[in-house]
Amino acid sequence: MPKLCKFTSPADGKPVYVNPLQVSVVYTFKGEPPDTIIAFGKDFMLGVAESLEETIGRLDKAIAGEAP
Repeated sequence: MPKLCKFTSPADGKPVYVNPLQVSVVYTFKGEPPDTIIAFGKDFMLGVAESLEETIGRLDKAIAGEAP
């Protein structure tokens, strides 16, 4: 079972934890600066402060069972 991935909330800088098996898509929402969005199904989206590449890397490592 993969570990939870720790990300940072862009609004308040507090940690948020994500189960990588529940993620359906990760994308960048255009803005200044662009936001990284993690979507779970079609009804819930979470913005994180990390870049798109860093977010995907953390999720991939967690699914593979590697330590963060």
